[in-house]
Amino acid sequence: MLLDRLLVLMALWRGAFARVRSFERATSVLIGLLCASGRRTVSAALCFEGRAHCEWSADYRVFNRAPWDHRDLFAGVLSAGLRYVPDDGWIVMHLDDTSVKKSSRVITQAGWIRDPLSPPFHVNLRHGLRFVHAALNLPLHREGHSARAVSVAFELAPPAKKPRRNASTEAWEAYRKQQKALKLTTRGVEVMRDQRVRLDALGFGDRQLLFVVDGSYTNRVVFCDLPERVDIIGRTRKDIALYEPAAPGGRRVYGERLPTPEQMRKEESRPYKTTHCHYGGDLRKVRYKEVSNILWKGGARRRRLRLLIIAPTPYRAPGPGRRVAYRDPAYLLTTDLVAPAKDLIQAYLDRWQIEVLHRDLKTGIGVGQQQVWSNEAVTRLHSALVAAYSMLTIATLDTYGPERTAAFPPPPAWRTNTKTRRASQHDIITMLRNDLARYGPLRTQEGSETPPLPSQWALPPRETYAAA
Repeated sequence: MLLDRLLVLMALWRGAFARVRSFERATSVLIGLLCASGRRTVSAALCFEGRAHCEWSADYRVFNRAPWDHRDLFAGVLSAGLRYVPDDGWIVMHLDDTSVKKSSRVITQAGWIRDPLSPPFHVNLRHGLRFVHAALNLPLHREGHSARAVSVAFELAPPAKKPRRNASTEAWEAYRKQQKALKLTTRGVEVMRDQRVRLDALGFGDRQLLFVVDGSYTNRVVFCDLPERVDIIGRTRKDIALYEPAAPGGRRVYGERLPTPEQMRKEESRPYKTTHCHYGGDLRKVRYKEVSNILWKGGARRRRLRLLIIAPTPYRAPGPGRRVAYRDPAYLLTTDLVAPAKDLIQAYLDRWQIEVLHRDLKTGIGVGQQQVWSNEAVTRLHSALVAAYSMLTIATLDTYGPERTAAFPPPPAWRTNTKTRRASQHDIITMLRNDLARYGPLRTQEGSETPPLPSQWALPPRETYAAA
């Protein structure tokens, strides 16, 4: 049963809490948040558990007063997810940032941030919370399945508060220093360093850690402050200035300037190489060019880099009569100079899983919808919900495997895509709801003046399969 496996994995969190009661209360609220319908608020989680007539204040206080750290929850997720990582090669993680919308001005960590949905010709702002997100890559394509990603860090990264125009010079200088310390790239390096320390504590000190990032993290801040035994691969611009290393024996560092990545892609003297990588549900041909042992003065300074140029890949949109189109080329920079190019390209293609994870977290389980205002609750609750969903994903892999097996009910009639072999988020949460309907409430209704409510009353029938 999925619920049994989830509770076994959540038992890894017991050491993060000082009291057993706090541990049981927090895990029960988190499971209720995963299964609740509508907006994922704490009150909705209590209603799902059938505790609408019970004392509710302690369920809020466990996130703003009880002594525990949300980072300890992700340590348990990392130890559980490493079982799906092969014994050879890197341990691959994806790094990105995301934000959730908040309208309350009481939340001190919230601020005005760029709206990612704004059009390219006009940048819009929105008030919300900003997070740095790291996810462990599970390369299930080695077994013929698409890769998965589970969150191992979800750190709040609020921007610096801008002083008033007539503020003192000291206030403006302190603001500029704080602005540098709270930059997303600086926080991203801190997350990389924390993950390296966790892997060492788990006995993976001899394994190299590879972070896959987008263009916003492929810059000088990350390259020049990269932790030991950590490599990075990320997308870069097509017009950066690259150099050959200077000849040994002199004081010079940079030699002749190389063509830009765009010019290298168009040069016929540099032939394409061909490999096959797993993306889009199947092995597909990828053409690439490789340039090793180069220097990027503006971004990495004296660190030797490696450039991978991926050719535009043709694709055809679904539907009859659609023409073949081409995606844009990709220019990748990495600090790994010895690994096969195929493995590096595969790791970058798997990075899309963190974007899928962002959709599942914000649209699916409603990260950011919780109505909490205190600093501790805002910092803990959102991250704890992300950790709970990661445990649910691992529990699903342990129980049913990477495929959508016959244990799941038949898909709806409108799902005509028979090639889908991966259980959706709705399938997973539905199976968890059904298990809770059979198991009953996780907590007794102490302090209630009304008789206990049947747990089935809290299950919305339109969003749940019939429990056989």
